[in-house]
Amino acid sequence: MMRLTIQSADEDMSLRIESNILADNPGVPELTAFIQRNIPKIAQPLAGDLHWYSPHAQLLPESFRIKSVEMLADNHFKMVYQFDGHIFSPCLDLNEKFTREEQVMFQLLPGIVEFELIDNQQPSPAEEL
Repeated sequence: MMRLTIQSADEDMSLRIESNILADNPGVPELTAFIQRNIPKIAQPLAGDLHWYSPHAQLLPESFRIKSVEMLADNHFKMVYQFDGHIFSPCLDLNEKFTREEQVMFQLLPGIVEFELIDNQQPSPAEEL
């Protein structure tokens, strides 16, 4: 069974997925296929908090698509991805779909693929003041 963990240390957040990909010489197609197979587990953490759009915004997980994976340095990569969200509120007469394109950096460690998440949660009123 594959383990998924999200770790937070102050401002830095990471998403870790257990992997059997060798860190010595990973191929971009192999990494892309591995990530694609794990989309159901990682889509929500990668999409982040959609409440910036609306308190009614929801991720459409089946829309999550990897656009590209690029090697930046040894075992360090950048992934560009796209997903759709939906805002529905009959009381406010809202029924809209939106598309976002984002990127995330990740690294391949022994037995783990670690994504560097950006904390995009809406600040509380106390934090805004």
